[in-house]
Parts: sequence; structure tokens; C-alpha cells
Amino acid sequence: MKNLVLICLLIVGFGIPSSMAKSGYIIYPHERVIQVGDNMEWANPEFDHQDWDPSGSTNNVGVYWLRFKFRCDSITDLYDHPGIQVISLGAYEFYWDSHLISRNGIVGKTKAEEVPGKFLTQIPLADSLLNHGIHTIAIRVSNFRSPKINNGSWNIFFMEEYQQSLKNDLILSAKIFILAGIYLMAALYYLFLYILRHRKKEVLIFSTLCFLFFGLIVMEYVKFLYAYPYHWHLYRLWIIFILTSLISFLTPYFLIVYFNISNKKWISGGIITLLIIATSFWGIGTDFTNKNLGLAMWLSSMGILIYSTLKKKKEALLVLVVFFISGCIISFYNFGFRSMIYSYDISLFISFSLLVLSMMYLLAKRAREQKEAYEASLLLSSRLQNELLKKNIQPHFIMNTLTSLMSWVEESPKESVQFIEALSGEFEIMSDIAEKKLIPLEQEIELCQKHIQIMRYRKEVNYTFEVKNIPEGEFIPPAILHTVIENGITHNLPDHQNRIKMVLHFEENNLSKIYSLKTYGKSRPTTHKKKGGTGMKYIRSRLAENYGDQWSLESKATEVGWETKIILFK
Repeated sequence: MKNLVLICLLIVGFGIPSSMAKSGYIIYPHERVIQVGDNMEWANPEFDHQDWDPSGSTNNVGVYWLRFKFRCDSITDLYDHPGIQVISLGAYEFYWDSHLISRNGIVGKTKAEEVPGKFLTQIPLADSLLNHGIHTIAIRVSNFRSPKINNGSWNIFFMEEYQQSLKNDLILSAKIFILAGIYLMAALYYLFLYILRHRKKEVLIFSTLCFLFFGLIVMEYVKFLYAYPYHWHLYRLWIIFILTSLISFLTPYFLIVYFNISNKKWISGGIITLLIIATSFWGIGTDFTNKNLGLAMWLSSMGILIYSTLKKKKEALLVLVVFFISGCIISFYNFGFRSMIYSYDISLFISFSLLVLSMMYLLAKRAREQKEAYEASLLLSSRLQNELLKKNIQPHFIMNTLTSLMSWVEESPKESVQFIEALSGEFEIMSDIAEKKLIPLEQEIELCQKHIQIMRYRKEVNYTFEVKNIPEGEFIPPAILHTVIENGITHNLPDHQNRIKMVLHFEENNLSKIYSLKTYGKSRPTTHKKKGGTGMKYIRSRLAENYGDQWSLESKATEVGWETKIILFK
């Protein structure tokens, strides 16, 4: 936990210096006007634009003009190499006091005439243009190639040191892409882990989340690496929206799967409904919609974590704290505390990195638990091997068997030879299967037949053993049917003809495989209920070792004797 907290603090510290850096540019204009149409006289500073639309925006597709005033004074004198960064959804011509100083693409009066401009461009300004006083900026724009569903005439202008903001963005992009590379490596690692080792759903979900966030980072910062045409911008926003939507669903779904929350389908449906509601307030592809998706993801995840904490799920409280911290980081931006973190993208990536770390911590904890369980299973397997061998060389069994053997040697040498062969055959099979977790069913049946033959000589009872509907190619833990036979002999007395009959039956359906051993005889009277002796404990241990909790064991008296069922669920 200490290491996790330290890593979280390092990530936050990594992002804050970049976000606290001074911007060094002026965003303008606050008052700009727009007019749909085309008239070259509108570039003239003397033109009166009082009747133009003061909203500065239009959803029309075609040619339109933007105009605003800009004051040059002692502040603009601070720039050594002044320039303007323009972000525009259209091809444009940029006029400064009626002088054409830059073109981006070719403004056309039709779609065929227009050559689309770049989404992000830089315009250097000559010192002669920056005389103190009021200057008029007029921009002629055409947006014929805008998609039908668009964000209107979206344009932003920055006055700055020439290309300074672009340089800053590239430096920030380099740092962010280091983070993207980490996500990509994590995604590939956990994907290979899922394919080659752990077929766990939460591992695949985490790998998918890392892939999605890698893609989100790439799509967010590709605008600084590639000057794409303006009409591609909406498609980029749609890709970002899809990635954000998937992340917003898979993050809480990971927690549902990891903490094994019941009613997964209903909760998942509720999360999807919440995400749909989050997209209904703003247009798809806008930053506001993505923020709402992130808020819906955070609220649903917090609800799942609070529930898991109340249910005392392991590690739920720690992850709850991390999610709360990530929400606080985003809140710094949303509530206007931009002196600490001014960039929503940075705060988003820092917050999500904390979430990914908490998820990685959960998977690491589970992997450690699985490793410890595996090592414990190895110890259990060794203990079961010893128990299996001890079960057949215990002094009580050996002494009674040797006593019976001495009697048979004196009374019938020929029968004694068969007795010895059966005894040695059982020991030979026991020695062969002791170190195995599963053995062929045919070998287990052979072991049972050897044991029945030994007990026939020892008890001088006519034991018979039949098998019905036994398939080929089945495997079973060693000596569990052998132990079931011992249990049947222990719980039954021979009938009036000195006989005990045992029948092993196999049945398979879509849900399970069932081994049923019926012992026909007289049930021994019992004075109290028993939970099971060492034999039943051995069977349960072997079943748990090989099948986890996907099995059931039933052993009870019947009208004709005793019945034991071993059910293996598929």
C-alpha cells in the first residue's frame, strides 16, 4: 500500500509542473462578429460591422466572415517574434488591417473550388503590423467540406511568441506519449498473460482498458504531431467519444467482475443507461460530453466500491480512496482551480493513471494469492500422496492382511498364491499412482478389483464388484473410488448368503458427470451421525485439489445398503 501511494504521488508530481507553467499567450477576441456571405469590402478596417451577428458563430455551410478589434500596446511589445496560432474548422484568408497576411487552404465559393485548410496553423507577424493602437482583423472562411453534423464555425486565435504554444504542446506531448507507451506495454503484457496463463475475465478487461486509453492519448495529441485537414476534426472527435464511452463502461465493469458483485447484468444495464443520459446534455464529440461520461464512470465506480467496502471485500477500501483522490484532481479543473492544474487533459490522464494503478494493484494481489494457492496445492498434493501410501501400509491393514495370509497358506496354498498376487498388484498400482493428480478410470477400476479380491480373502465374504456404463478416456483422482469401496465395506454387513455386492455406475449430462457406487448388503447400525472419517476427508481433498469447488459428494444409507455419489460439475 505504501508503494502504491508513492507511485500515485509521483504521477501527480509528474503532471503538475507542466500544468503550472505560464502560458505566455493572449487568447482573443472576447467580442467578435460574424456575417454569412462573401464581400471583399468586409476586409476594410473602415467598414461598419455593427449589424453583424455578435455571437461570432454560425452552423451554416458556405462562405462567411469574422471580424474583431485588437489593441497593440506595451504587452504586445514583450514578444520578440510575435505570431498567431489559429485553430479553424475551414479554409481561410487572414487579413490584418485589410492586408492579406496568410492563407490556409483555398477559400472557395463552392465545394469543388475549396481546398481544405489545416485544422491548426501558425501565422508570423511582422513588427511593422504591431503599431500601438487598435487593429482590425478580418478572416474570410469557407467550410464546404465540414461534415453535416458539425460544431459550427469553430475558430480560436492565440497571440504569442511565434510557435511558442506549439513548442510547449510538443514538449507536453512527448511526456504524455511516454505515458501512452506504458499503457501500450501494459495492455500487451496483460493480453499475453490472459492468452497464455490466466483465463480470467478481469485480466482481459484491464488489457482492453489500457489499449483504449493508449488510443485515447494518441487521438487527443495527434493534432500536435500531424496537421490534418479541418474536415477530419469531427471524425477525430467521434473516435475520442467512442473510446471515452468504452472506457467509462469498462472501468466500473472491471470492478464488478473483480469484486464478484451479484446481478452483473442489471448493474451493467444501469451503467449503460447512466452513460446514455450523460451524452444527452451536449452534442456527441464535445468536451462537455466526455466530461459527463467521465463523471458517470466515476459515480458508478464509487457506488460499486462503497458497496464492496461495506461487504468487506478485500482491497475495496484502498481502491475507494484512490478513486476519491482521482475525482478530487478532476474537480480542481471543474471548479476553476486552474492555478494548480489548468489543463483538463492533464488532470484526466493523471486521474486515470491513478485508477489504472489501483486496478494493476488488484490484479497483482490476485496473482499473488493465486501463486500462494498454487504453492499450497503443491504441498497438499505431496501430503495426499503420503496419505495415499500410508493408507495402504498402515500397521492395522498390514497385520490383518498378513494374519489372513498365514491362515490361507496353511489351509489352501493355491488360494494363498492368488491372495499374494492380488496384494502385490494393489501395492504396485498404489506405487504407480501416488504422485499423480489424475489417473485413467480404467486403472482406478483395476485397483478397486484388486482390493475387492484382497478383502474377499481377508473377510471371507463373497464380495462382488460390477461396473456399468463406464466410458473410455475418462480420468479421475487416484484412489477415490478405492476409498468409496472401503467406505461401503465399512458401513455394510453381508446378507444371509454371506454376500456383499457393489455396482459402479457412470452417468453424464450437460451439467455434470456422476459416479455412483451402490453397496447391496445390510447397513450397520449407527448410534450417532458422523461427518466422515479420514477416507471421506481424503476424497474431499482430492476433489478440491483437481476441481476447485465444482464438485459434490453424497454418502448415505439406503434401503438396500449404502450409496455414495461423486458429482463433477462441468
